[in-house]
Amino acid sequence: MPQPRPMAHVGVTVPDIDAALEWYEDVLDFRRLLGPMEVDGDDDSQMARLCRDVLGEFETVRIAHTTSGNGTGVEFFEFDDVTPSDPDPHDAGFFHICVVDPDIEELAADIEAAGGSHHTDVWRLFPDQEYRMTYCKDPWDNIVEIYTHDYQQTYSNQE
Repeated sequence: MPQPRPMAHVGVTVPDIDAALEWYEDVLDFRRLLGPMEVDGDDDSQMARLCRDVLGEFETVRIAHTTSGNGTGVEFFEFDDVTPSDPDPHDAGFFHICVVDPDIEELAADIEAAGGSHHTDVWRLFPDQEYRMTYCKDPWDNIVEIYTHDYQQTYSNQE
């Protein structure tokens, strides 16, 4: 059986990239790799052309790249006209990221203390096992799920 394809990164749009980078670095210990860099939508640079092809028309966009502890990246976007919205899990598309911390209560409290919120109770994923999870929100209403164990460890031996 072939190895699963690695996941490189997810993209998150925020209304204030500087505040988001500071929050994700301070609260979730993400490490900044690049940026933020500003791209002018009217520019003829290679990056502006690439961004217009991917993102459509825009006046300006600021972009930054961070990495998590296992190397999966989170790419942040700030457009000149973005407003926060509450993700709806019933809508098609991505709606949350998930990080791993064995002390999810402490991380959830840290998220709340840093301007986010603890959105759900802490749940056992399987009633008779130690694997637990909870949902929080960052200050911009993006959902951050927390698992107590690695994803593969949690699900690989379930029936």
